[in-house]
Amino acid sequence: MILPVWILFLATSLVYASSIDQRFLSNSGINTSKFLRVSAVVNADHEPYNAKIECWELNAPFNKYPTVGEALSLGDVTNVTYVTLPPKSHEGLHHPPHNMFFILLSGVAHVRLPTDPDSDGLWIRQGVNPLIVATDTMGLGHYTDYPGDTETVALQVPLKDGQVPEHVVVGNGACECAKQAESKSRRKDIKRLPRVTHESLATRVRQGWNVARSSTGAL
Repeated sequence: MILPVWILFLATSLVYASSIDQRFLSNSGINTSKFLRVSAVVNADHEPYNAKIECWELNAPFNKYPTVGEALSLGDVTNVTYVTLPPKSHEGLHHPPHNMFFILLSGVAHVRLPTDPDSDGLWIRQGVNPLIVATDTMGLGHYTDYPGDTETVALQVPLKDGQVPEHVVVGNGACECAKQAESKSRRKDIKRLPRVTHESLATRVRQGWNVARSSTGAL
C-alpha cells in the first residue's frame, strides 16, 4: 500500500521531533505554565497486574513556540506504525505490542477493561483523548472496539526503551475535559458495546463484525 505523502511526512517528523534537545523548547520562549493531560491504559502495581485507566499530567510544560502557538517535548520514541482498523471491528482480549503512544488520526476507538465491564472505559475520538499512552503489557490486557461506520486510522509510536514520559497521576479513569464532557451527550450516535463473551463474539461474526483474537493488537 502506498501511503499519502502527508502521512509519511508526519511519521518522519514524529521520530525527528523526539530527538530535539529539550533546551530548544525551554529556550524558545516564556514557559506558559500549562501542562498536557493524557489518558493512559496501564498495569496495576500489584499482582495480577490487571489493566486500569488513569489520567496523567506530563511534567514537561508547554513553551512558547518560536513562531506561533505552544509546544512540549513528549520524550524519545522509536519507529512509527500507520494502522488502519475496519469499521465495526473488535480486538479480543490483548496487550499493546509495547509501551507506546496511540495517536488517533480519524475514526473512533473504545477501550474496555475485562475487570470492570460496567465502567465507561476510555473513548478515543478526534478532539477527545486523541493522544493516549498504552503500557499494559502484562496481566489480562484489555478490549478495544472500533464501532464507527468508517475506517479508524491511527499511529502507533513506541516509547524508546519503553520509558514513559515523566508525569503525575491526577486521577483514576480517563481524563475529563470540556470536549469530552460534551461528547458524552453525543454518544447516542455510538452504540455502547456490552462485555464480550464467547457467545457475543460468535454473534458479532454472524452479524459481519471483523473480530480479531490476537495476543497483541493495534491498541
